[in-house]
Amino acid sequence: MRALVGKGLGAGLALYLLIALVGRVGVAHADDSISVFDYHLGHGLQIPGTGFRLGGYATGSFDNLSGDSSRLALDNLSMFIWWEGQSRWKFFSEIEYENFADIRKASEGEDDYLSLERLYLDYALTDTSTLRLGKFLTPVGRWNVIHATPLVWTTSRPLATTLAFPTNMTGLMLTGTLPDVGNGLEYSIYASSNGQIRTNPDVDPFYRALGLHLTLPLSPYARIGFSYANFSQSQLRSDRKRLLGLDYFWTHDRFELSAEAVYRSSNLGSRWDEKGAYVQLVAPLDKRLYAVGRYEVYRKALEPATTRLSVAGLAYQLNSAVIVKAEWVSGRHNTIHATTGFLSSISVLF
Repeated sequence: MRALVGKGLGAGLALYLLIALVGRVGVAHADDSISVFDYHLGHGLQIPGTGFRLGGYATGSFDNLSGDSSRLALDNLSMFIWWEGQSRWKFFSEIEYENFADIRKASEGEDDYLSLERLYLDYALTDTSTLRLGKFLTPVGRWNVIHATPLVWTTSRPLATTLAFPTNMTGLMLTGTLPDVGNGLEYSIYASSNGQIRTNPDVDPFYRALGLHLTLPLSPYARIGFSYANFSQSQLRSDRKRLLGLDYFWTHDRFELSAEAVYRSSNLGSRWDEKGAYVQLVAPLDKRLYAVGRYEVYRKALEPATTRLSVAGLAYQLNSAVIVKAEWVSGRHNTIHATTGFLSSISVLF
C-alpha cells in the first residue's frame, strides 16, 4: 500500500508539473519559446561553449482499458544528449525512464525501467552518406524511427510497428541519399552480430541481423518505403526470420495519410509466420484540432485468428512541441490481448 501511495503521489506530482508546463507554454510567445537561457521548446537546450545539446520528451497519460482498472501515469521521461562539433563526427544518446510513476485503482501496476533507447556515433563519409555505430532504432517502416510520442498522432501504437521485429538494435549502419536516383533515394543498410547494449527485459533482442530500408520520394507530398531484414533473435536462435515491409506517407493542406505493412516468414514453417498492416488518416477540424482514424490487422505466429483493431480519436496541437490526444480503441478476434478501451495523453517535446 505504501508503494502504491508513493507511486500515486509521484504520478500526480509529475502530471501536475507537466500540465503546468503545458499551461505556461500555452501562453508563451508564438514562436514556442520560453525566455530562460534562450531556450526554445522542442529544439533542445544548447550548453554554452560546447557542441552539446540537451532535449527529450515526457508523456503523461490517463487510460481506462477494457477489462482493467483506470490508470494515471507519467509513462515516459526521455532525455536526449547529442553533440555536433566542427568535424565529421556526431554523437547521440537517448535514455528513457518507462512507467516512471503510475497509479491504478487496483494494486497492480507496471514495473518502472530505465531504458537505453539509443547510443551511437555518426561519421560523415561524404556529404550524402554517414556511417553509424552503436545502438539505434531499427529502420523498419516509418513509425519506429519517428519514435517520440509528441511526434505521432495517437497514444496507442500500431501492432505492426512493434510485434514483428525488435524495435532497436546494436550494430553498424550505413545511411545516405542517392540524389540521382528518382527524386533522391534514401537508404539505410544495417547489420548486427551477437551483441546488444542494455537489452530491455521485455524484448527478445536481435542475435544476428542484416537488413535495409529504402525511401523514395514520389512527389513533394508523398513518399514510399521498402524494408527487408534477415535475422534471428536471442531466445530461439535456430529460428531464422525474413521480413518484408512496405510503408507509405502522404500529406497536403494539413491532411495526412500513412500506412505500413509487414510480412515475416520463418524457417520453422508457415505456422510461425506473422503479418500485419495499418492505415491511418488525419484530418484537420480547425486550426489546432485534428480527427484521427486508424484501422489495423495483425496475425501473430501460432494464433488461430487475425486481430483487428479500430482507432477513433482527437489530437489537439497546442503548439509544435505539445500535443494532447484522446482515443477509443475497439477490437475483434483479439486473441493476442492487444490494448483496447479509452486512452489519453499529454506529450511535450523539450
